[in-house]
Amino acid sequence: MRSRPIGSLQANGNCFVAMLLWATGIVALEYLLDDWGVLSLSSLRLVVSVVFLVLWWGCTEGWDKVFGAPWRKGLVIGGLGWGVGSIFLLMGQKLSDPVTVTIVVALTPIADAATGVVFEHRRLSWRLAAGLILAVLGGYLATAAQLTQGHFGFGVVFCLGAIFLFAWVTRATTRQFETLSRTGQATVTLCGGMLVTLVCYGISIVAGFGEIHIGTVDTADWLPLLIFLLPSSGIAQLFWINGAGKLGILLASFHMNAVPFYVMVFLVLLSLDQWHWLQAGAVALVALGVLVSQMSPGAFTRGWKKLQLHLD
Repeated sequence: MRSRPIGSLQANGNCFVAMLLWATGIVALEYLLDDWGVLSLSSLRLVVSVVFLVLWWGCTEGWDKVFGAPWRKGLVIGGLGWGVGSIFLLMGQKLSDPVTVTIVVALTPIADAATGVVFEHRRLSWRLAAGLILAVLGGYLATAAQLTQGHFGFGVVFCLGAIFLFAWVTRATTRQFETLSRTGQATVTLCGGMLVTLVCYGISIVAGFGEIHIGTVDTADWLPLLIFLLPSSGIAQLFWINGAGKLGILLASFHMNAVPFYVMVFLVLLSLDQWHWLQAGAVALVALGVLVSQMSPGAFTRGWKKLQLHLD
């Protein structure tokens, strides 16, 4: 009877840690983008993450597991989901602005709900629907953006395509590689994303496109670069796939909308920003959405009856 709550708590904990690590990567990126091209950073990040995951997988589970994995299938799914999805997100920001991107990304739980309905014929209960509304509202408030600030042009199409691809690839990773451990699932699909990114990087070099310059690394840049390359990518991916695999992609995606709050906390700790109560309240809404969506059937009714008895 206790295994389900404990398992749910562990899964939520994994998602929480993944979001914290992703938030550190966003903060680290602020220190790096002045000298580095986006494609250069993305390519290097994925190479380091995949090398780490492959070594971790082989050392912890045996190299026979690594060599016997369905790599071709993983490369196709990961290349389409993580690879093309990341490119779509970059193109979306290029054709719009960061505010528009954050507003669209706040809709990620809706994209996850839609993929669940389409691919798994999942029905939304009132708890999931209520949690979804709270998470999306909290995500929008957490961005501290206004709809009038965004530029809703063609870039939005790419951003929407990105969040649907991310929702699909997370679902496919946890559903179509059931013979693999969570580490194996994360590795084979992220490797596909790495290959697509490297191909785009090579094309950019040949064609003379931008965002391919490699910055100099001095003493002040070593820590942000290390954080961006591994903890916020490969290690975060392990926690994310573990959490999403146990909790379900829809419920796990609610955690994503708390990332802007975590970024604000890190910036405040680094004296780079001020505390914003709006974002603090927003993450409370996201947390409430996570709680409501995972309530057991009849929990609200039982709680209401207990409250009435207490008042009587």
